[in-house]
Amino acid sequence: MNQIIDIDLSKKLEITINNTKPVGLEDLSLSLLAFNHQFHKFIESETNKETEIGTELLIKEVRSGSIIVELVSQAAPIVPLLWEGGSLLQWSKVVQDTCKWLLGKIDTPPKSHTKQDLQEWNNIVEPVAKDNGSQININVSDNAKIINQITINSTEANAMQNRISHLIEDIDTPEDNIHKRKVMYWYQTKFDPNSDTGNRAIIDDLSKTGLKVIFENNAVKDEMLHSDPKFGKPWHELAYVVDVEVQTVRGAPKMYTVLKYYPEYTFDPEAE
Repeated sequence: MNQIIDIDLSKKLEITINNTKPVGLEDLSLSLLAFNHQFHKFIESETNKETEIGTELLIKEVRSGSIIVELVSQAAPIVPLLWEGGSLLQWSKVVQDTCKWLLGKIDTPPKSHTKQDLQEWNNIVEPVAKDNGSQININVSDNAKIINQITINSTEANAMQNRISHLIEDIDTPEDNIHKRKVMYWYQTKFDPNSDTGNRAIIDDLSKTGLKVIFENNAVKDEMLHSDPKFGKPWHELAYVVDVEVQTVRGAPKMYTVLKYYPEYTFDPEAE
């Protein structure tokens, strides 16, 4: 039977957005939903499966220059059994260290993060990042006494989002981006074996678009860019079998690095 725990109203987590411009409803909603989900996920990770968890964000006050939101959690009173100080205090420390990590102040995050987690942290600070001069305050109180306070200003919010963008880009880059024995043919060249600029090729298995080509070393380059006289064609009109590393940007292929060339498989793509 699931255990339902009563709300401990003595412990509160309050989020205050001190804005200088009107906050978009979508930005505010996504920010609060992301914050609520991250808190819920934290409590889930720290409790057993028999505990039924309920969290709810309540809008406490909206006034000119600020939006005040209060987090109430059915999970909060679990804390004396699990953590000294309470789950809200423990959670605020996770928030604090996550912000420090995204700002480059510490090397290791307090919790591992998925792509969805990072996107939610991006959403959390979005209202502040869009509003120069604004800030978000996250306060944890016990019987009206503040026991932890976190402040993120608009400059820091933008810095956090920039870091998140790079982290997501790294996640989107496939680890296995080396492809062996692929047929490559030239889409565009400068007809200059001594230049790495202007040369683009197509590997149909990987992308139908001509991508920039560079070479792992000069030995591979020199061998590949000199055609065998038996074909009666210049090197840029032949097809090659190569091992390549695909360089991506935001998950999209942008450049091939030729690692190895198999001269015995070179052929004329127009031959029958």
